[in-house]
Amino acid sequence: MKSGDSTQAIVAKLLVVGLLLELMLYSLFSIELGEIGGTVLKTAEIGTAIFADYGVAVLMLGLILFSVIIGGVFIAQEEDDE
Repeated sequence: MKSGDSTQAIVAKLLVVGLLLELMLYSLFSIELGEIGGTVLKTAEIGTAIFADYGVAVLMLGLILFSVIIGGVFIAQEEDDE
């Protein structure tokens, strides 16, 4: 955090991070894992299972991957020496 951030900005940042963490933990612990069997699934069945049963987890994973990409771009930026 920047040294010039106000108390309200710090509280807002912590609130957003806390809400995202709570959503991630809820989606992680609400998933019921079944037994691993010898069932062969078709591609359409896998897609339906991913987006119907695990939709929140897929969205959270997408959000995490997006933030990692943005962070990588930010870190890789070259500074202009003028």
